[in-house]
Amino acid sequence: MASVSPSPGVTLELHKRETAGSGYWGHPGICTVTFCEGDPNAAHAALRDRMLAVLTANPWAAGKLERKRLVHPIAASMTLALVDEVLFLRKCAAVHRGAPYPQLVKAVATNPALAVQSGDATQKTRARVIKCVVVEPEVEGGEFAIIFSLSHVTADGHDYYTLFNQLVGAAPVTASNPVRVAEYEAREPEWTGQKDFAWLSGGGLIKGMLGGLCCGPKAQWCAFMVDDEKVAAQKKAAAATGNAASFVSTNDVITSHFCRVARARVCMMVINMRNKVPSLALTNANAGCYEMCLLLDEPNYDAPAGVRRCLSAGVPFTRQTEATRPLPGVCGSCPMAFITSWAKLPSGSGGVAPIDLPGVARQVTPRDRRLHCSLVLRSCGVTRVSVRGAQNSSLSPQHCEPLTGPDKTSRPCGRANRRRCSICRAWTCPT
Repeated sequence: MASVSPSPGVTLELHKRETAGSGYWGHPGICTVTFCEGDPNAAHAALRDRMLAVLTANPWAAGKLERKRLVHPIAASMTLALVDEVLFLRKCAAVHRGAPYPQLVKAVATNPALAVQSGDATQKTRARVIKCVVVEPEVEGGEFAIIFSLSHVTADGHDYYTLFNQLVGAAPVTASNPVRVAEYEAREPEWTGQKDFAWLSGGGLIKGMLGGLCCGPKAQWCAFMVDDEKVAAQKKAAAATGNAASFVSTNDVITSHFCRVARARVCMMVINMRNKVPSLALTNANAGCYEMCLLLDEPNYDAPAGVRRCLSAGVPFTRQTEATRPLPGVCGSCPMAFITSWAKLPSGSGGVAPIDLPGVARQVTPRDRRLHCSLVLRSCGVTRVSVRGAQNSSLSPQHCEPLTGPDKTSRPCGRANRRRCSICRAWTCPT
């Protein structure tokens, strides 16, 4: 591989939350695996040209982390030699369409040859913050995979899908502004309200997270397909009410159902803050981690309309139902859930687009047909649950079922009303 000679660069200061150990610094890179039929060599050649165009328009994406700052080359110095540092054609027997989801996650997420790692690992290895790997099929003529990843220290889901669509889709190449909006960080408590911000930054959240990590069972990865008909039915039912929350989005339906299945005392739902605050110059053109958590409890997530009401109320984004309970303190019980979905967004807001790339004849669904949505469960308390959405990111309301039959007598936690996922067979238990 040709080396890249030193060239003038730009150093960008990042937000404190992006470089904090308790923030994005320890997060793995944002990553997707797309399975395709076609010619992997032709796809790689097309990606090489597109990557050059994308990085020329967005040189920050070719940067490296140095002393917790983003240092990137200038657009004029972007070359195909630099592209070859972030775009690869490789073989990996563990990455194939028939791989069960947990094995696929393990094969990709922990392998620095396939995906961008955490901020600390990326800085230590002096790797660039973007990576794209075309995984060749083991058998000639078989399906291949495109793995695209981006450091979560430098970007959020909006930025990820914006670049992803430009790279493998038909979206025009556009430039985004990586200079951080200082006012966003300075006014951060305003986005959720002072009380919710204090809870997110204090002992209540830390206690719940550490309790699950130290005392909860090991997390399990599972994935499942979306039932669009059931989502459409819930949207239709909401529209029939004729009240102020008669419109509900797919995300509202997912969040409501997911939180009810998790039986969460507090659910943290990530919100993209771009274009949310009129007094803040933060638009789709700004690159960075501009997201915050809306805290929901059962009275607010029990129905999709409740979630929509919280979002429609605007800043500060917080619970709106009168039946809302105070957030639990350090000594209170707090089974938590965490949900984020960036993939099905309005046009122009980073939503995922169809693959449109020379060499790709057709995008194919993994044989593990649950792979369009990933779910992490901590059973016996549901201490932390996480959903990452992809295309058609909606959940089947029937994916969890009450435990029935002789197995009722063998429940490890000894609690009644335990539920088991009818797809991955993972347990969830009431607290």
